[in-house]
Amino acid sequence: ATEVFDYNRENFNFDNDQRIEKEKTRLSMQCERFNLFREDIEDLVNLTVSKMDMYHAVAALLLGSAATLYTEGRMHVAGNTPPWYIAIYFISNAGCFCYLLMAVWLSMYASVSSHSFGVRIRTRFVRLPIPSLAELNAITAKFEMLEKQGVSNIMRV
Repeated sequence: ATEVFDYNRENFNFDNDQRIEKEKTRLSMQCERFNLFREDIEDLVNLTVSKMDMYHAVAALLLGSAATLYTEGRMHVAGNTPPWYIAIYFISNAGCFCYLLMAVWLSMYASVSSHSFGVRIRTRFVRLPIPSLAELNAITAKFEMLEKQGVSNIMRV
């Protein structure tokens, strides 16, 4: 009778070890899955941020050249340029400056808002699935579970 009891106890231990390994594997795969989700979100956010940073750099360079043209661009060097032509030149240059200033501002805004949106998604919706204490307690098994199975299950062959 003790051999049968020891045999079933060893089977209980083996089954319990297999169940714990299965749960550990499930939890690690679930964490890895959420890590992949987080990496995908980070890649999408970095794509938008890098594009907006490039737009920001180009618009800032063009803004500098528009400011240079506005301050140092001389149209009436020869003295025979009509005043209406100079007025149109300065008005179009001022419009260019305003549009480029808006492009710089909007590209900075888009970059910052995209980054903050990615952080919000990662912190609120794609958190790593950390098991609760109840889930961890459900994984463990005690020998009293073996004893609660009844004599017919404990002494089965």
